[in-house]
Amino acid sequence: MSNINLLPWRQELRDRQRNTYYKVLTSVVLLAAGIVILVYLGFDYLKNQEAEKATYLRGEIAKVDRELTEIAALKQKKQELIDRMNAIDSLQQSRNIAVHLYSDLPTLTATGLYLNSMSFSGGVVNIKGLAESNPRVSSMLRNVDNSKWLGNSSIVQTKAEVRDGKKVVPTLPDGLYEFDMKFSIINSNAAKGGR
Repeated sequence: MSNINLLPWRQELRDRQRNTYYKVLTSVVLLAAGIVILVYLGFDYLKNQEAEKATYLRGEIAKVDRELTEIAALKQKKQELIDRMNAIDSLQQSRNIAVHLYSDLPTLTATGLYLNSMSFSGGVVNIKGLAESNPRVSSMLRNVDNSKWLGNSSIVQTKAEVRDGKKVVPTLPDGLYEFDMKFSIINSNAAKGGR
């Protein structure tokens, strides 16, 4: 009698509950595995998206770097061209300085001055000549300083003429002072426009 189950419905209930439990447990495990797989796939998708964005950004950064290099090269070429243009412009301006100087020299030279020589080097003009008196040399210095494109005039030396080892006292027409003066070209652009 011990082998006889008097209440088979209890065993059936336990079996049904056990089957239901295993079904629910399997469903929960499968649902959890599905969620884990979906989360993994989502993260993998986001990772791939970020990798694509990073690759795209690296490509764009490389493109911008190439463009910046080209811009720097263009700026250097532009500066070289500007330097060349400035050099050409300064050469063109200085080309006519001697002409303007020779055309302005008669108006700058005071009466009673006789110019013997003139040299021009590095924007500085040196003039040597004879003068009837020192005030006439001073008058020329004032004329040079009042010019729009000349200035910084100075007398290097002035001395009485010496003949036969004797100083000649300045008396017209024989006695003349020897002078040596210099002045600078301050504004070569004003030389284009005239005096």
